[in-house]
Amino acid sequence: HEEPLLTQLIVKSYEGEKVHGLFEGEGIAYFEGGNTYKGIFSEGLMHGQGTYTWADGVKFEGTFVKNVQMFNGRYTWNDGSIYEGSIENGVRHGFGYFRSGTCPVSYIGYWCKGKKHGKVS
Repeated sequence: HEEPLLTQLIVKSYEGEKVHGLFEGEGIAYFEGGNTYKGIFSEGLMHGQGTYTWADGVKFEGTFVKNVQMFNGRYTWNDGSIYEGSIENGVRHGFGYFRSGTCPVSYIGYWCKGKKHGKVS
C-alpha cells in the first residue's frame, strides 16, 4: 500500500478558531475533492496532532508539521491494512509496523522512504 499524497489543499470550508484571518488552534477543514482534516492548526497550517481523511476513506492519524505528516502516526486503509510508526515527509521512514488487511502478512522493522528496509517477518 502506498501512502496517499496531500494534494488539493484548497479549503472549501473551515470550522474553528482564527487569529488574524488564519486557522489557529483546534479546527476542522473540508477540502475540495472531499478530503478532511480535524486537528490542530498553527498560522493557517495543519501543525500538531490531527487526523487527515482522504475522500476514499484512507486515514492518517498523527503529527503534522506545516501541512506535512512527520515523526509518527498511523495510516489505515479501507481493506483493514494498517501502518503504525515513524513517518517522514508523509511516508513510512524509520521503525514501524505494517499489517495487511487482506492476507496474513505483516512487517515489523525499518522503512526507508516508504519501502521496507530490513528482513520480512
